[in-house]
This record gives sequence, C-alpha cells and structure tokens, in this order.
Amino acid sequence: MMRKLAGGLLALLLTASVTPCSASDLTGSGGIGVRGGTLFFTKDELIKEQATPRISGDLVLSYAWTDHITADVTVGWGWSKLDSGTDSFFVANVVPLFPIGVRYMLKDATTRPFIGGGGGLYNWSILSEDLGAAKDPVTFERIRKVDPGIYAIAGFERTMSKHITMTADGSYTYIFAGDEDLFPSGYSGPKAYFAVRLGVSFWFSLSERIDTGLPD
Repeated sequence: MMRKLAGGLLALLLTASVTPCSASDLTGSGGIGVRGGTLFFTKDELIKEQATPRISGDLVLSYAWTDHITADVTVGWGWSKLDSGTDSFFVANVVPLFPIGVRYMLKDATTRPFIGGGGGLYNWSILSEDLGAAKDPVTFERIRKVDPGIYAIAGFERTMSKHITMTADGSYTYIFAGDEDLFPSGYSGPKAYFAVRLGVSFWFSLSERIDTGLPD
C-alpha cells in the first residue's frame, strides 16, 4: 500500500513538474489536500511497546495567507496494531479533530522548506479485534477519550502549478491524556506519535472576481 501511494504521488510529481510556477501565485487561494503515510507511537509506554505502525491518512484544508504563511485545518485517521497477546486490545487509534496550524515557508523558490505547528482536539482509543472500543478490565470503562494536543511540523512543499502543490513532511504530536482513574489497567498516560507523510493539494482562488459581463 505504501509503495503504491508513493508511486502514485511520484507519477503526479513528474507529470506536473513540466509547468512549475511561483509560489506567490497561490497567495489568497484556498486548498484541499490529501496526505498519506504512517505514524509511530512514542507514548504512552504500553502503546509504544506493543504498536506496529500501519497506514494513516489526512484531509487538509489550507489557506495561503501570504507568500510565506499558510494556515491548515486537518482531519484524519491513524492506527497501529497492538501486540498485546489478547484480542481485547488489538488496535491503537487516533483521529485529529480539526486541529488548526500554521506553516511558515523559509524561502522563495519552487521547492521550499517549511516549519510550523498548531493544536486542537484528538480522539484516541484502544480497539478490540472486532474494532469496538476496548474496556478496562477493572473499571469497565471504554478506553477512548477526546483530549487536547499540540503538534510541530517540518517538511518541503513544491509548487507544481497555480493549482497543484506536493508536500513531504514529518510531524510530532503530543496529546495531553491522563486517565489513570478511568483506565488503571493501562493505556492511560499521555499519548504522542511521530508521523511521516507525502501529499498533494489542489488550490483554487478565493479572491478573483468572476466576470459576469455586467457593469460595476
């Protein structure tokens, strides 16, 4: 799956690279993008020990505020298989619930490095093999919560045309979870993960006037 995703994005990159343009052409435009990759849990300790990375994906809504500043709103889904030794704890799952962030482009060029960050709410859960929410064996509470989180991101964006950009990035997300009272059996500490992604965005003007043929 990852090879097919990377191959498809590479083909699009090579096809679009014949018509590069200035990044300033995107200023004032809105973008709809998709990102695909994988994530690696670094917290909590139990998830970190048991997790095997799997595919993740995001939908990203963007606005090019200036030549160097782009705002993003993201919703997505990522998961890892858990080697817990039981079917009761089978998947670690995280869903970004529209965190808002900003990316700053570091130079004027067709391919530009960027850094950024943001924050919002994240829905995390532990699922059983039937993909229902797992229950803590002591409290019988379903192991799923919505908690605030923050992220930092760095990567590269290549402007292919007035309407297409390609991205490659890595990000680190920290979720302020702490639910030892609800989940004393485990999976109760803060959550964090590192994600790597490739993606493409399609841009459209939010500022150009539509010529109706009528007088002002």
